[in-house]
Amino acid sequence: MNVLKGKSIKILLKICLSGGLMYLLYRATPLQEILLLMANIDVRYLIPVFILLFANTVLSALKWRQFLLVDGVDIPLAVLTKTYLVGSFCNMFLPSSIGGDYYRIYDIARRSKETVRSAASVFADRFSGFLAMITLALMSSVIVSWRIDNVLFFIGPLCIFVLIVALMIALYKETPIRFFLRLTRLNQLSVVARVTDKLFLSFQRYGSNPRLLIKIMLLSFTFQLSVIAVSFLLALSLKASVPFFYFSAFIPLINLMEALPISIFGIGIRDAGYVFFFEWAGLTVIQTRSLAILFLAVTVCYSLCGGVIFIRRFFSSKE
Repeated sequence: MNVLKGKSIKILLKICLSGGLMYLLYRATPLQEILLLMANIDVRYLIPVFILLFANTVLSALKWRQFLLVDGVDIPLAVLTKTYLVGSFCNMFLPSSIGGDYYRIYDIARRSKETVRSAASVFADRFSGFLAMITLALMSSVIVSWRIDNVLFFIGPLCIFVLIVALMIALYKETPIRFFLRLTRLNQLSVVARVTDKLFLSFQRYGSNPRLLIKIMLLSFTFQLSVIAVSFLLALSLKASVPFFYFSAFIPLINLMEALPISIFGIGIRDAGYVFFFEWAGLTVIQTRSLAILFLAVTVCYSLCGGVIFIRRFFSSKE
């Protein structure tokens, strides 16, 4: 009962945070001007946006499948694509933008009977995405730092990149993590020791396959560029013309912000990111907030496809 109460309080706090940020961001913004701008969007850009969103889902499922296959788990691409869509739908109700990963782990674990391998594949999938994302941000931040005359902007992505690389080395070497488990005596718990050994075994299989790693990173960079292109096209639909390199520098950082489990579906956090970063690129107050709202609306509409699949799976024994 206390655990359930604690979770309810955390969710309530996250809802309050999202609501509070939205209030602060939009309280002094003329909503009539936002509605006017939204009413005059160029809908021709929305077609390629939804095509890119679906292509991204398939790319993500394909990358996920590569990890699973190397680890001896064979799940059809169509099933993984549907699971990814349902995960996107679950993101709407779970903390951060990666809450749907819990569903992905659950769904593949129940199909394969391999919970740890399922978790390892989802973690590796997400981690490779973060690595590609921050690498693109780091490269673009060099140009942005020069354009806005602020070297601190380059230092931020650089620190995140170093942190991710350090974590990658720690996972590859195993020693730092095993030392932490010994230090905290968590390794004395049989469940923790068994799960850790299985996770590292999966990671070893990934790391010992150079062809897999090359394929994974190519898919990851393609996916991240497509994600950036979605926001770029949405900005064009609002008649907000900004060079693409600003998006390749800002969008990865905004995505990292909304991945923090401190809000619901990244609401508020994402909006703050769009407002903070894109004002540096020269967008007006109305444009930054309209872009954030439009991205949320498009994402929600697309995620509802996963809701349809979820309902169908719930009532169908074959799914």
